[in-house]
Amino acid sequence: MTVKELFKHVGLQAFPCVEWGQAVPCFKPGIYIVSNSVDADMENSAPAAPVFNDQMIQSWIDRLPAFTLDGAKPTVESLKERLAEFWQPTENVLYIGMTTRSLQERVNEYYETILGAKRPHSGGQWLKTLANLDQMHVYYAPCLNPKAAKDTLLAYFLTKAGEIPFANLDGHHYRKQHGMKKQREE
Repeated sequence: MTVKELFKHVGLQAFPCVEWGQAVPCFKPGIYIVSNSVDADMENSAPAAPVFNDQMIQSWIDRLPAFTLDGAKPTVESLKERLAEFWQPTENVLYIGMTTRSLQERVNEYYETILGAKRPHSGGQWLKTLANLDQMHVYYAPCLNPKAAKDTLLAYFLTKAGEIPFANLDGHHYRKQHGMKKQREE
């Protein structure tokens, strides 16, 4: 499925993008999609397997002493194996987010939040385990009811792909069964 298809599904025709780490020049509420494609019409540009940042994953483990995977302290390898189970090699959409505040403010919070931190924006934190973040793009669009738009997008994605995007852990009456506990600060 394409980024363009998702935005059109909720009636949004204009959805510019910025490279990961760049400020979103929009101060309105809305939705945003993180993709590994620079082309909103591209069907698939995901690598067959995720490329993880081992150092980032180790820092995540070290940061959270109570973090467990299936009841045991995770290792870099065990986390990579579990995260890879949720990778969708046929999908280039990795995260769908929304904000009722400024898109620029919320996306900046996403960039700045350290893996494992609770605030200011820990949603979609699995994305930060990837080694190729600098190749990601953030598509965005202002909308009047971003929560409803995100729910609609997650439901549509789930119907089409059989799973929600890689970095979304829950949404639209669905929760990933990933076996991780205390993966964020309390």
